[in-house]
Amino acid sequence: MKKSVTILIVGLILGFAAYGAFYLAGTAPHREVVQSRAPELLWLKNEFNLSQTEFERISALHEAYMPHCVEMCRRIDAKNEEIRALLNTANTLTPQIEGKLLEAAQLRVECQKSMLRHFYEVSQTMPAEQGRRYLAWVQERTFLPKYGMTSDK
Repeated sequence: MKKSVTILIVGLILGFAAYGAFYLAGTAPHREVVQSRAPELLWLKNEFNLSQTEFERISALHEAYMPHCVEMCRRIDAKNEEIRALLNTANTLTPQIEGKLLEAAQLRVECQKSMLRHFYEVSQTMPAEQGRRYLAWVQERTFLPKYGMTSDK
């Protein structure tokens, strides 16, 4: 009887230990995301095989860039609201609408230039081949998207 109880207790302890080990191993990637200083960038670390040092440099660049990005988005949204208000009161293209469209276009150009500078800066912190691959990736998704507005289908 004593031997059976000992075997049962040892089996339970081993079972709990195995469960704990599998749980920790299985949730490690998720815990890394939660504990990361920049969880939105972890995909970048994995996709481009960045070292922890490279990832930290890119995270710092990202943190420094974000306030400017948020401000640009706010300004673009405000300008779009101005255009929307003018469009709601007009039934033709007016000089005021044209002016606001030009202002909005200038804001988007300013935003794109800033983004491109940031992308170049990030790419230069990566190993050369990874940096080239990163630039191609972001350019395709931000500056050269295909919106289906061409006639070659």
